[in-house]
Amino acid sequence: MDYNDEQMILNNKNTRDVEMAREYCDEHESYYREDTCEPRWCENGDLDIYLVKIHDSVKAKKEFVKKRNKKMKHKPKQYQRR
Repeated sequence: MDYNDEQMILNNKNTRDVEMAREYCDEHESYYREDTCEPRWCENGDLDIYLVKIHDSVKAKKEFVKKRNKKMKHKPKQYQRR
């Protein structure tokens, strides 16, 4: 993913912005084994925050992610850990 230093506001009305927010969260989740990440949007559609939740265990995270992905019909990208 390519991020540049310019200030940009993501909006959920733009499909690419939604994809970029989800990719960021997928990447975060691949680096931090017990975290889940969800983009939160304001009423006007702008990105408000990335909500990160730390689960008690990797197993608890996997159960949460399985339910979330099924509900949202999302297939996360696989990232290589460095």
